[in-house]
Amino acid sequence: MSSYLNNAQQGHTGGSNEFEEEIDLKEVVVGLFLYKKSMATIVFITFLISVFVAYSKTDIYQAELTLQTQDSPSSRGQNDFLTAAIGLPSGNLANEIAVLKSRFIAQKVLERVQLGTRYYIPSGLKTTELYKNIPFKVHTEMISESLLGYSFELRPIDEQHFLLRLSPKFGMKLAAFFGSRSAQAMVNTTDYQELCLYGKKINNSLFRLTITKEGALTSRDYTFTIVPNDTMAGMIQSSIGVAMGADQGSILSLSYQDNVPERAQDILNIVAEVYESQSVKSKSASAEKTLGFIDAQLEEIKAKLQQSEIKLKDYKSSHEVTNQSRKASIMEQEISSYETQLYELKMQESSLQTLLQYLKNNKEIRGLDLSTASKSISNLIQKIQDINTLRSSLLVDYTPKHPSVMKANEQLASLKADLQGTIESSLRGIQEREFSLNSILQKYTESLEAIPEEERELAQLNRTFNVNEKIYEYLLQKRAETSIIESSTVSGIRIVDEALVGGAPVQPNRTLIMMMGLIVGVLIGFLQAFVRHFIANTIQTINDVEGHTPLPLYGILPLFAERKSLYEDALRVLLTRLEFSDEKPQVITITSSVQKEGRTTTALELAQIISKSSKKVVILDLNMRESRVKRKLALSNELGISDILSGGKTFDEVVRHVTPYMDVVVAGTITNNPYELIISDQLNILLQQLRQEYRYIIVESPPAGLVADALVLMRLSDLNLIVFKAGYSKKDFIKSTNRFVKEHGLHNVGIILNALELKKIRPWVIE
Repeated sequence: MSSYLNNAQQGHTGGSNEFEEEIDLKEVVVGLFLYKKSMATIVFITFLISVFVAYSKTDIYQAELTLQTQDSPSSRGQNDFLTAAIGLPSGNLANEIAVLKSRFIAQKVLERVQLGTRYYIPSGLKTTELYKNIPFKVHTEMISESLLGYSFELRPIDEQHFLLRLSPKFGMKLAAFFGSRSAQAMVNTTDYQELCLYGKKINNSLFRLTITKEGALTSRDYTFTIVPNDTMAGMIQSSIGVAMGADQGSILSLSYQDNVPERAQDILNIVAEVYESQSVKSKSASAEKTLGFIDAQLEEIKAKLQQSEIKLKDYKSSHEVTNQSRKASIMEQEISSYETQLYELKMQESSLQTLLQYLKNNKEIRGLDLSTASKSISNLIQKIQDINTLRSSLLVDYTPKHPSVMKANEQLASLKADLQGTIESSLRGIQEREFSLNSILQKYTESLEAIPEEERELAQLNRTFNVNEKIYEYLLQKRAETSIIESSTVSGIRIVDEALVGGAPVQPNRTLIMMMGLIVGVLIGFLQAFVRHFIANTIQTINDVEGHTPLPLYGILPLFAERKSLYEDALRVLLTRLEFSDEKPQVITITSSVQKEGRTTTALELAQIISKSSKKVVILDLNMRESRVKRKLALSNELGISDILSGGKTFDEVVRHVTPYMDVVVAGTITNNPYELIISDQLNILLQQLRQEYRYIIVESPPAGLVADALVLMRLSDLNLIVFKAGYSKKDFIKSTNRFVKEHGLHNVGIILNALELKKIRPWVIE
């Protein structure tokens, strides 16, 4: 310790610029270390808070489910025109994701899962939610919006009775305390307690409900909250996560987070089940539409076929007709073929006309998968469905005036115009083909006119019968195919992995929260240390002195009360420096900037150390305005230095022998003109006399920053030591001292830093 103080107290006589270059980093490091206790306290408290937050948060579990969606339209074969305009769900994954996150699916989930009313039991500092095996059920008829989410407290009394309580929230009570009338009214309304019966309706101005007992109520207290179940759809929609398993694939990964793992698992399974059933229902509806269309056509063609068959039989029975000529037979077959083609074209035309009408009457095209011979129509419908899905997702977050929504609207309008043009173009093409077929049929009809009448009439009857028969067979075949599809309809959706919940909660990440708490605590600790260090105006460390003055630091005195031995060691270091100094100072004035910086104690203790080294020392108490030496040594102040300087007494008459090597001259009789006494020649004469008798003459001076007495004494001294007290003296005192020394041309001035805490001298090597 002594060696360190010796090294720390080596004089430095360079200018202030020399120290300013390295003060910043040094001062910051030392300054931060000064506040290590507050830093450690802040880190510890912040960490404790983070631990409390981490373990008070409710555990959130995540259920995950994987399913494979139906094939995309591009992977399905092109069907004939009977499936035109019969909608099947799009295989586009973006559309499937929109369906899975739709309000329709959420509403279907709410029909089977009760999410609005929740039940809890206390569990230490937290509450545990009950999902199944709930011992009582709450049936709500009416509840005020102001009570949505409020905790109702239920305490079982006996088998028939329970106590129902509703307590105002703390924030409401606080607002009422500060005079909010609405809050006070809410507090009065929600401050409710009543003894109730199970199964009996509870009527209140804010709620009307019935609580039925379902099982044994084993807990002392229960709580429940009420939110209308049908308002929870948005929560389900936002909580369902849907992600594509792979690019260009048909795998979707579903996730759902909930504080009850079993409920998260149930909800995901219900979502998949509803999604799958809706797919089957949609496909069945498509098949039913097709069968209805075919059945209607079959009835019509069947009637025509029966009529043509009757006419043919009647004609043959009433006419003796020989074998029909080969020419008439060939013409009849050709006409039948062309008429069949014409019938199919008319069916195509009818489907396109229906789609065109749907397009004109509906703003959106949803659920249509038009698989036609024209790929352009199918592709346009697919693009429209994709843009519709994108527009719907944008409208969740933005208004219709948002640029992205408006751009989607423009794309939809353009695509619908293109689709309408394509359909109209296809219709014109069909009409042109119909016109061509009608022209061909007209020619064959004219050719038949040249055939004998009986043969011509028979050929016409055969032709009508054959056409109706072919169409009837065609429709029967399509009906059989559609019936097979309907009977074997599957959703096209396969659940790859059913909903599973991991063993550990996904939230909260307690390790991360505690680490963040630790980091935040360190940051706050450093920040408060920086702030306290840079706004602190008192001298705290050696750097606070060295970095602000060119004056040499003669002594660093530890806090007197901590370890007296170290304090005395520091004074011995100071004495050693004085002894080996080239100037050999004999008259030493000890002063300070203001009162209570330890000036008197330093002078007396230094004199004690000098006397113990068998060197004669005398203390002159020249603080005649407010003497402290007499109080420290418990001496009388009847005679002293003032009596010598006024010429009334000699030195031998007033000196007090404290120890064999230490003498003291107190301030003496109080005078009104101490400055005149100090500035007189008597003081200089006295000092010259004392130089002959004592090795050291220590002058206890008034504060240099308060009176002019100190300046006179400092000019008469060999060395002037200005005492600053750590934790008390202001940094501005150092600046004032610099100006004082410079203005008065003093060159024999040094500094003593007093009452410095040991840990601030060198905290890591204190012994």
